[in-house]
Amino acid sequence: MIARYFDNEQTWAIEWKSTGEVVGCIGYLVNGQSNIDIGEKDAELGYWIGKPYWNKGICTEALKLIIDYCFHVKNIPTLWCDYFIDNPASGRVMGKCGFKDTGEMHYCLNLVGGNDRPVKIMRLNK
Repeated sequence: MIARYFDNEQTWAIEWKSTGEVVGCIGYLVNGQSNIDIGEKDAELGYWIGKPYWNKGICTEALKLIIDYCFHVKNIPTLWCDYFIDNPASGRVMGKCGFKDTGEMHYCLNLVGGNDRPVKIMRLNK
């Protein structure tokens, strides 16, 4: 499902299985690149998927794959995610993949709309 598409080792395209059409992307950011305060050896995961492909299980599948990659290939001890509070479906995807709500919220100035829309921070330990 995740095929190498972008020109870096941290971002992949999400493809529609039956056609190979790129429908989104997923990746991770390490300490110093992340929108949130994470540990030195941790990573923040993020994804985006086109609206016509919402509610089809694609993000859950892609997120599970990148979690496995980060834990078992990159040996990252703790993974972080955040989602806009007005997009609870994204938080449910994270929850299905084992992420727990930290109770923290903040604004992500690097995200489109991040100045005005708070995000909830989620965490998953290896």
